Amino acid sequence: MKNLLQYSSMTLALFLCGCAAPNHIQPHNHLAKQSILAHSQQLNHPHLSPANWPAQTWWQSLGDEQLDHLIQTALNHSPTMQLADANLVNASAMVMAANAQFDPTLSATAGATRSRLSRSEDSTLQGNRYGTLYTLGLTGSYAFDLWGGNRDRWEASVNHQLAAEIDHQAARITLSSAIVQTYIQLSNAYALQDLARQDLQRTQRIVDITQRLLKNGLTSEDRLYTAQSSTAAARQIVKKRSLAISQLKNALATLIGQGPDIATTIQRPSIQMETALSLPQNLPASLLSHRPDIVAAKWRIEAMSKEIDAAKTRFYPNVNLSFWAGFKAMLGDAVFEDVSRSWRVGPAISLPLFTQDLKANLIEKTAGYDRAVAHYNDTLVKALGEVSDNILIINSIALQLEDARQSMRLADKSYHITEKRYEAGMGSHLEVLMAEQQLIQAESSFTQLKNQQQEQQVHLIRSLGGGFHDAPPSAPLSTTAN
Repeated sequence: MKNLLQYSSMTLALFLCGCAAPNHIQPHNHLAKQSILAHSQQLNHPHLSPANWPAQTWWQSLGDEQLDHLIQTALNHSPTMQLADANLVNASAMVMAANAQFDPTLSATAGATRSRLSRSEDSTLQGNRYGTLYTLGLTGSYAFDLWGGNRDRWEASVNHQLAAEIDHQAARITLSSAIVQTYIQLSNAYALQDLARQDLQRTQRIVDITQRLLKNGLTSEDRLYTAQSSTAAARQIVKKRSLAISQLKNALATLIGQGPDIATTIQRPSIQMETALSLPQNLPASLLSHRPDIVAAKWRIEAMSKEIDAAKTRFYPNVNLSFWAGFKAMLGDAVFEDVSRSWRVGPAISLPLFTQDLKANLIEKTAGYDRAVAHYNDTLVKALGEVSDNILIINSIALQLEDARQSMRLADKSYHITEKRYEAGMGSHLEVLMAEQQLIQAESSFTQLKNQQQEQQVHLIRSLGGGFHDAPPSAPLSTTAN
């Protein structure tokens, strides 16, 4: 009895020592959500509308069927989406693996072993004996989740799966936005090509005028060479614009995951991009559920919090139950008779005594939680800054377009007046060249500003979440790990 008491006391002491998870290992980072939102009030505006979030298929509002087809093809065949699909399947497999921890393990075994016994193995000390052992049975084990560690790991895997699902949607948004942006650039390239062709026509008219003036003795031959040189330069610009169009078509073919031959089938875009885009009320707070990267970062914080909880349970004692039941029979015995029946049950209690590796694991999970929180804070700050930059740029471009439109109109008038004077023999060829260059610059500046405005609207749509909405109710977001 005395020995039993000593053994029990020592066992209890070991249990108490093993159950002590280190409390000094705690996360250091905290969510800065409220303070960040409190310093983002400038994004709120009284004229904003809560109903103007971009729809999930917002590009359909551009009214271009070819663009719709390109994006749908990309979503179905792009390697980018294939990678996102694979990541999502992998996350689902992790949930299945974590869920399997709640089930007992069970396997069937069957075998036949033929052996020759030596004298030392033979109980009769005769040796040189042969025997066959038949076995048929079930082997299993079950680990009791006394401290909830398996459930914490399962919840962590579910949160990682939710983050992967949102990453999948974010990949759709990024891909579709990139295609729309490249498509707008293609539209702009065609517009610049139109300007180059118009300039070629202008330079050719100057050549014709110069030839008439030279024929009438009103100018010199070197002026004709200068005019012809301008025409050759204009033809070069037209070819350069054609190259830019071909390259952008190739870029679209790459984005949608198709070969370069698809580029030859892409026609000139016919998009109708609105020049005004309303923003939702309470924009900073709304971004928390409309930016997929923010929502995914939130779920990863939840996952890391559960992984910390699971890591702490590894310091506690664990109870396992293993068993085997079946039949064992030697050659000549009845395999399924009562004398061949066999079973064993073995409950076991395990307790970690040296916990250095467990402390390292807990530190690793805690650091992972700190990284997740830091990533969330960084993502939120950058998202608000990105939206603010986009709004500032769009507003500035709108003001610049007014000046660019006026500059283009005045430059066009100046050129036509200079051309008429030159045709009448009252002006110089140098004046025509200067007026032409000013008109080219004004037209290009206006066209590029229009393109920049449309591209920036795509950037704004993507920074607003690109049609993503965190519709399912989200779990409470922890500010510290348990």
